[in-house]
This record gives sequence, structure tokens and C-alpha cells, in this order.
Amino acid sequence: MLRLAVLAVLFVLSACATQPVEAPCAPASGACPVYKAPEDARGACAPACAAPATVPTPAIPSGFQPWAEGYEEALRFVVGDQLQITLPFYDDEDVTTTVAPDGNIYVGLVGKVAAAGRTPDALAADLKSRYARYLRFPEVGVVPTSFGSRQVFVGGEVDKPGAYPLRGPTGALEAVYEAGGIKDTGEPKNVILIRRGPNDLPMMRFLDLNSFAKDGTPTENTLLKPFDIVVVPKSQIARINLFIQQYIEGVVPFNHNFSYVLFDAGK
Repeated sequence: MLRLAVLAVLFVLSACATQPVEAPCAPASGACPVYKAPEDARGACAPACAAPATVPTPAIPSGFQPWAEGYEEALRFVVGDQLQITLPFYDDEDVTTTVAPDGNIYVGLVGKVAAAGRTPDALAADLKSRYARYLRFPEVGVVPTSFGSRQVFVGGEVDKPGAYPLRGPTGALEAVYEAGGIKDTGEPKNVILIRRGPNDLPMMRFLDLNSFAKDGTPTENTLLKPFDIVVVPKSQIARINLFIQQYIEGVVPFNHNFSYVLFDAGK
């Protein structure tokens, strides 16, 4: 009885996972003919086939704010960035320093100052208030002179998940290729892109990399920004196979070579 129940579950799952074969597109009434002469194209005609249905996009999970198209975040310092601090009225206090692994810079007169995650203007304002304790004219300028590693993170169903340096204009598809490409178990039509948005809150969108590779739709290969996260999810068939492996094969011994032939009629 248990075996019959397992077989029934497998039958239902396999039916769900199987993609139906599309029937040949039947010409509609009044479909466009194959034009042989200019006058053949004068009359109106209906398209022979309807456009294929688009792949439904999953809902954005709670906790993510709506995608802010065109949002530009100000440059913020990260570990490894080098910057120059200038004091116009005190040239001898000018210094070039690097954001240390603990996220701070160390300046002789004012000591340790937090720099990672701050914009140049915010850091300059903080330094000005600190220098005001020692100097009469504490005007401060902060100029980035070189940059540490800006990375993007690629995970999910790719061959080599991890962090990759962002060396120039890079789209989501290029980052996936750099991570070894999408596995057979991955779903390229709903790749997840997560980015820090306004007020430092995360925002999420889905990318159809198949559409970009096929039609060149530019919005489906969004240019990445430092510290973006790209995740390739499992495909539906991969999730079903995982369910079978975890909850059926792992619990009930099942022989894939099981034969439905109960006896040999020739014997």
C-alpha cells in the first residue's frame, strides 16, 4: 500500500515537471499570406499566431522596498581606499592615508576616525569638528586618490559562487559567466538582483537573462553596482527532484528499475 502511494506521488510530480509539447501554430482566419507582389500586401491581415505568454514574475518578498530605477548612491569609502586630507590654512597638516581593515583612518592630530561607509563630504564634516579643537581655521577637504576592491556577489545555481571584483561596466549576465555560468539546475528567467537602495534599505528585482540573450532586452541585463548580490534560483524541475530525493528516496527505499511487467506472458 505504501509503495502504491509513493508511485502515485511520483506520477503527479512527474506530470507537473513535464513541459507540454507545443502544438504547431495553426494559421488564423485571414492570416497574412506569403507576399509575391507589392499589391498582395495591400489588404489587412491577422497574424498567423498569437505571441507566446510571458513567464510570470514571482512576487517580491516582504522586507524589500520597491526597485528605485535610476537611483544613484553617493560614493562611500570602503576598506583599502586611499584618500588625501587637506587643510588650506595648515599645509603641514595635509596627509594621505588609507582606510584600514577596521574601517578607520588614523590621522596624527585627531587620531582614529571612522571612514568606511561614509561619503567624502560626511568624513570632511567630521574631521572639521575634530580639528576645531586644535586649529583656529579648521577647513578640511577630503579627496579620494585611489580605490580598494569593489565587489559583487554571485550565488545560487552557478558553478563558482563567490565575490568577484567589479573592474568596469558589468551586467548581471557577465557576472554569472564569470562565476562559471548557470548550472543545469538553475533558472535563468528569474535571476534575483539585490541592491542597497534609498535609506540603506535593500531592494530586489528579477531579471530574465534568457530574454536578454535572445532579444537583447537591455533592462534584463542591469549594470551592476558595487556590492550588488546576484542569485540564480533553482528551476522548478530541480526543486521537484530535490523533493523526491529528500522526502521520498531518503525515507522509503525505492528502486528506479522497478518494472510494471508483473509476469512474462511467453512463459
